[in-house]
Amino acid sequence: MYDFHGALGQYIVYRNLIQLTAPEYTLYLGIDDAVYQDFFQRKSIQLIAKENRLLLMTVEMKNEEIIQWIN
Repeated sequence: MYDFHGALGQYIVYRNLIQLTAPEYTLYLGIDDAVYQDFFQRKSIQLIAKENRLLLMTVEMKNEEIIQWIN
């Protein structure tokens, strides 16, 4: 939860800066697919992600392969 708290805060700051300086870009938070399958399936985390308009990109870390883009 501590790591999520830090990542969400950074994401919000970066997203706001990008909207001001380069609005043509879209920011995604990259996370390990296993973390998405476990941690991000919790209803409380889904609610927080939705409330903060969190865009996710899941990655299979071993092969460094993007699994999915989640809006």
